[in-house]
Amino acid sequence: MNILYLEQERVLLKEKLNTGFSNQAKLLFIYDFFEKILATQNQNLIGSYLPEFLSDYIHCLASWTVCGMKAEVHKLLIKQAEKIFETGFTTSHIAFEGIVKRLKDDFEKLQKILNGKNLETFEPKAYFPLLEEEAIKATGITIGVIESLTIKINKAKNETKFIIVPSEKEIEEKINEQIKQSWQNAINISKKYVRKVHPYHEVIISFDNKAGFCKGNSLGTALTLSFIEEILKTYNSPVTIKVGEGIAFTGGMNEQGKISNTSFEIIKQKVELLFYSGINLFIVPKDEEEAANEKLTELKKEFPHRDLRIIGIEDLNDLLNRRNIIEIKKQPIAVRTGKFIKKNWAAVAVILFLSAIISFFVIRDIDTNPVSIVADGSKIYIKNKSGKVLWDKDINVPKYLIGQPNFLKSTILIVDINSDGVNEVVTARERIKDEQISSDPYIKCYDYSGNIIWKYSFKDEVVSELEELNTEYSSLLCDTFTVNGEKSLFLISNNGNSFSSAISRISLLDGRRQPGTFWASGHIMGAFIKDIDSDSKPEIVGFGYDNGFEDIVFFVYEIDTLTKVRPTTEKYLIRNYPIADMKAYIRFPKTDYEIYHQTRTPSLVTGSFSDEEQSRKYTFGFAKNKDNSEPIISFRVDYNFKDIDLVILSSYRVQRDTLVARGILKPPYTDTKEYCNLIKSKLLFYKNGKWVKREEL
Repeated sequence: MNILYLEQERVLLKEKLNTGFSNQAKLLFIYDFFEKILATQNQNLIGSYLPEFLSDYIHCLASWTVCGMKAEVHKLLIKQAEKIFETGFTTSHIAFEGIVKRLKDDFEKLQKILNGKNLETFEPKAYFPLLEEEAIKATGITIGVIESLTIKINKAKNETKFIIVPSEKEIEEKINEQIKQSWQNAINISKKYVRKVHPYHEVIISFDNKAGFCKGNSLGTALTLSFIEEILKTYNSPVTIKVGEGIAFTGGMNEQGKISNTSFEIIKQKVELLFYSGINLFIVPKDEEEAANEKLTELKKEFPHRDLRIIGIEDLNDLLNRRNIIEIKKQPIAVRTGKFIKKNWAAVAVILFLSAIISFFVIRDIDTNPVSIVADGSKIYIKNKSGKVLWDKDINVPKYLIGQPNFLKSTILIVDINSDGVNEVVTARERIKDEQISSDPYIKCYDYSGNIIWKYSFKDEVVSELEELNTEYSSLLCDTFTVNGEKSLFLISNNGNSFSSAISRISLLDGRRQPGTFWASGHIMGAFIKDIDSDSKPEIVGFGYDNGFEDIVFFVYEIDTLTKVRPTTEKYLIRNYPIADMKAYIRFPKTDYEIYHQTRTPSLVTGSFSDEEQSRKYTFGFAKNKDNSEPIISFRVDYNFKDIDLVILSSYRVQRDTLVARGILKPPYTDTKEYCNLIKSKLLFYKNGKWVKREEL
């Protein structure tokens, strides 16, 4: 294909994306362009043109709805999305795979509807189809939206005012006039059920889908019904009027309540729009009923079991007399009374409000039970359930970690240590008084008022072939668990001057050391307790560094009362204890980028270790800088401990691709399937005392 032609198509697409077309239309424009690019099968062309529009494509795809579009269009979109996923360009867009799955699920529902199953449960509202005329001209495909309205009515002083959301600078004259006519018709009907209707109102009309391309007066019937329903609700009428489920309307309405026509062409397009949706009843002007049924018959040739009916209506009175369309019923007295109290709530509310305030301050002042924490960077504040600060502790939390619950849980814990209903507070890394950096090595437990109950410092001695390791450790809170009926606190302790680290256990009640210590030759950066195989024998799942292998490691071992060590190289192995039986142990080596920068081990993003139960994956990130704040690669370890996905972040892609472009690093480029596979190929898994590749598991 001529590259000049592709460039012309690219420019044309950019122009279309900068116009007022809906996301539905924009996606179809991008689809056409992508099809031309993919058809070349030229990887250089695909790599040059496709990424430019990928963000727009994914944004439009995320907002795409199968409702109202031919089934064939959805098939083509899904097929193309799968092709694009295979190119590897979407790896940095984590949500893409989920978007495609949602699209497939929605299409499956549409297919069931087309085959006669009524799956959609519509909120009882007056729906109306809107056509995107400019998009229809540009694509030749019926494009539109099934819109509905939310009406809010307030009494006004001097005049009736209509507020439209979303608003435009110039409201089309026909819409403005139709609003007034629909309002007057609604007022006339409402006066039959409401004794006294206020002369002036502020009426807020919100388009639920905010389509922004409503033209003409064909929303008149639906608008009138929406007005009637809300007026009766506002005035707590003894009678309610509601539209049935899954019903759409079209046609304007004049001052006499007569329903006006659209056109034969437009009515047929609207029938097509609704045919590919969950709407099951379409109300049209009486004069256009025949044309609408002609189109319905044509569409049913392909889907004969689609349950869509069309009814022609002449005027508002005819409409209100149809019980299969409009439900009119009396409100129970109890319901009306409840609504009246709700409407005249002011006096009662003042009393309740004052009582609540008094109660709040009384309870707040006498409630001393710690419930929550908040950090500001230099202190952590302990609060009661009313939000009153009870006391605080000097604990440094970097600004970028204040919002990271995983990190905060490693420094402070609110827990009831003796099951008396009153919480205690356990802290780690408290700042030593009058020093800005140094942290207290002690884990401390405080009662509800901030008085210390116990404190503990990890000071175990171990040796390796390299050195006899000192006892200067700083500790973090890992997790809590009940062992043999006793509440235990697990700690992560890292040697401040060397490589050793340990996960140990103490009693929550009094801080006594408990048996069972896991040693590692590299700092452990995060861990939690989980029964990974549901055998009632919980495991520790953790990640961190290994100085012997000079890699990042992910590990899992079963909790017991033994002292054991994590496997590493001979030089760095902690001596005199047995090797732990690892349920999972994975090494993540340095990338070529880190090797180029002479990094001994990759840096880890502090607080990034988490368990994503919904996706059944454990996640953590490599960091760009030594401050461990900015992720460059996010790893996702499957619950089977074999399958590992990764996401390349843009900051890393830019820096590495620059080095590739200069010839300093070898291809492939970073945000590609090839590069991701290259990283995966270097991962090592511990099996039967040996390190093997994924394919050897």
